[in-house]
Amino acid sequence: MNSDYSPLEAALERLTVPEVWHRLGLEGKPGRSCRSPFRDDRHPSFSIYKNGRRWKDHATGEEGDAADFCAKARNLSRKDGARLLIELAGTGRPLEEKSVSAC
Repeated sequence: MNSDYSPLEAALERLTVPEVWHRLGLEGKPGRSCRSPFRDDRHPSFSIYKNGRRWKDHATGEEGDAADFCAKARNLSRKDGARLLIELAGTGRPLEEKSVSAC
């Protein structure tokens, strides 16, 4: 891993959306076509793609990376979702303000 990565970039490289799903204790089974962990979803309309790095809820149009997933799962801002992802990834360094500005 490149030492020039920000803590957020390191966390995004370390954890996939399915790993975050499990670490957050969400119900259901993540996959290419699955039920949303965020709402009552009678028919699979949620997708995890790009080797587990991206997600999309086709019913709501929401999508993002693992930091966005953390934010959505815990009803947080993108910035706080990024902080949670870094904590889950155990990157060790605190999130610097400039690293979050890209969020």
